[in-house]
Amino acid sequence: MAQPVSTSGTIVLACLIVSMGQLSIGLLFPVLPAISQALAEQPDRVQWLISAYLLAFGPIQLLYGPLSDARGRRPVLLAGLAVALLGVALCLVPGLSFEWLLLGRLLQGLGAGCGAVVSRAMLRDSFDGPGLRNALSYVAMAAAFTPILAPALGGLIGHHLGWYSVFVAMLLYLLILWLLLLAGFRETHNGERHRLSLAGVVANYRRLLGERHFLGHGGMLWGQFSLMMVSVSVMPYVMQQQIGMSAAEYGHWALLPAMGLLLGGIINNRIQHRVRAEQVLRLSPFIQFAAGLWVLLAPLQPAWMIVGIFVQALGNGMAFPNAMSRLLEPYRELAGAAAALSGALQMLSAGLLSAGLVYVGVDTAFSLGLCIVLGAVVLKGLSWYAVGLV
Repeated sequence: MAQPVSTSGTIVLACLIVSMGQLSIGLLFPVLPAISQALAEQPDRVQWLISAYLLAFGPIQLLYGPLSDARGRRPVLLAGLAVALLGVALCLVPGLSFEWLLLGRLLQGLGAGCGAVVSRAMLRDSFDGPGLRNALSYVAMAAAFTPILAPALGGLIGHHLGWYSVFVAMLLYLLILWLLLLAGFRETHNGERHRLSLAGVVANYRRLLGERHFLGHGGMLWGQFSLMMVSVSVMPYVMQQQIGMSAAEYGHWALLPAMGLLLGGIINNRIQHRVRAEQVLRLSPFIQFAAGLWVLLAPLQPAWMIVGIFVQALGNGMAFPNAMSRLLEPYRELAGAAAALSGALQMLSAGLLSAGLVYVGVDTAFSLGLCIVLGAVVLKGLSWYAVGLV
């Protein structure tokens, strides 16, 4: 029987669960060329090992949320991780063809999709108010740190032990996490359970989409994430094509915005008992606006550009946990559905915005700064909408 864990233990487990999804992507990036060479596959086909995972990971959240509301967080997590383990194990079958490797990644994504939803829902089950903001800050910091660590670790493992060992590392991480959950995670969803039916799931999602609270605070969360993804996508063009950096040089500079995200989470933890979540959310668009103006008007030099993106990331780090905590607070009994719909719309909005900006040719410091400024104006409008001022 699972033993109870402390509140700090719940936060640690949530951080490990969130990191699972990003490790499964980041570890693989550095060894894609080696896989291409070993299996005699074209690089564009090998890239599908990332795409297949993401295509499964995103939409499946819409199932895991209601399922965890109906059946509980613990069984859904254990079952989802078991599917992910099966997928990785399939990738480790000797003499595997590329098609089976792709199927393994698809299964891994289908299983790992439970983590993004249930980690947030279990924190909503366990915390309220400032405590929820604090817990989500740690999760946000874990989500910021993992993408930095994963490619470096994947490159190190691939260089010394070969690409096959990267999948061994994934398997070990998932297996250890599954055993930790089996032994130490007690069910957090102890409220009313909702009967799982397609009509009920659709009704709950329609209800959420019709509420000002969900759309306002969700919009701020999705907008902050989308702006961050736009910056991450455009900055390599600014630094390498406009300024003339090499990819290796940019790799070192790219660590600094991630530090801004971490610092924003730390600041949020420090002020959470003195400053309300709504106040932080009203302030964060001004931080984004200042960052956008900086990128728009500053000299086209590495340090100046990175300062602007660092400030933007700091604002993201402060806003993420507050937007998520305010989003989930009214939905204790529907925390899984709310987290699932929010996660799916977050990925959809970021993907559509990134694709749209690529289509119109946003690839310079000026155009990036303009996007951040306009995004900050939209975020400010959403902060008013969320509390009924517009």
